[in-house]
Amino acid sequence: MTQSRVPSSGAAINLSMPPAIWMSAGIFGLVVGTLVLLLNDSFSERIVWLAENYRNQAPPLLEEQIEDVTQAVSIWGWSGILAGSVSLIFSWPWVRFKISSAHSWFLQRTTHPLHLPADRYGVAFFLTAGSVLVFSGLAHWSLSAYETVDWFEGEDGVSEWWSVATYAFAAALASAAAWRLKQVGWRKLALLNCFIAGVFVLGGLEEISWGQRLFNWGTPEALSALNQQGETTIHNVGSFDSVISHFLFWASIVALVSASARAFWHRRGGVTSADFIWPSLTLSPAFLMILVWRMGDIWDPVNLPRLIMEAFNLASQGSEVPEVLLGLCICIYTYGNLRRAKALAKITES
Repeated sequence: MTQSRVPSSGAAINLSMPPAIWMSAGIFGLVVGTLVLLLNDSFSERIVWLAENYRNQAPPLLEEQIEDVTQAVSIWGWSGILAGSVSLIFSWPWVRFKISSAHSWFLQRTTHPLHLPADRYGVAFFLTAGSVLVFSGLAHWSLSAYETVDWFEGEDGVSEWWSVATYAFAAALASAAAWRLKQVGWRKLALLNCFIAGVFVLGGLEEISWGQRLFNWGTPEALSALNQQGETTIHNVGSFDSVISHFLFWASIVALVSASARAFWHRRGGVTSADFIWPSLTLSPAFLMILVWRMGDIWDPVNLPRLIMEAFNLASQGSEVPEVLLGLCICIYTYGNLRRAKALAKITES
């Protein structure tokens, strides 16, 4: 059966705030960014003091780490100047018009409008978002309070098998969505969900060391010499773990931005095939927690939320917190895609 499409709404991104707001935001960003750069040494000294006085049983920062703090504060300042400059550019009406036109052109060629209801921001939405927030808090607390309990957070513990189970569940949901979409002719969306399922299958196999944890077979010598844990995995080879941390950090930012874009789009009644990629805003508490955690792998000395957590002995070690939250996110994400696929199939068949 052919795909049932509706005419494009032709809507573009809305940048129609009054020029005064854009200009005020631009001036604010330029002023704050300039002050941070001018007071770089003062900010750096206070952050180093925080890091050295409130990190549990940690030695004083090395000279290299102090230099990293200074560089990071400079990045904050230049970021403010960059954001302010962009806001000032957006204060020009013709610039906003060009961007809106380009955005509309891009959407018309890469997405298809769908006859599906837009997200509603009522009781169900806030209950889901609240549940994600509570789960994020409980996950953080439990993985901090019981980080030394092997059966809970150790190798082959509950937290690791949670990741395996969520990868498997998400892969099954994505596969079901792909099958349903293929049945009614939405082949490109079906391929997208097949790809998503494949990624989650690979993630699950990595968690169980490609079967090594289940069948206790040995690690090849060549791989064992490179692997930090001596196992048959890729994510523990060399600096690959750092690459994953950086990827999750930026992926969290992209997820938050795209979730906000989806919410804005749905408020205007625009439902498109991009919803199979953009996550729901209900996942934002988990994305924020992952963002904070993975930022510590990149700018550890200047990660103020982590410094505050450690000051109150609330910061767990390792990567279990973001991994557990990632498992929750992918399950809710793929479940939403499956519901969307079923609704789209029902409309297409009718």
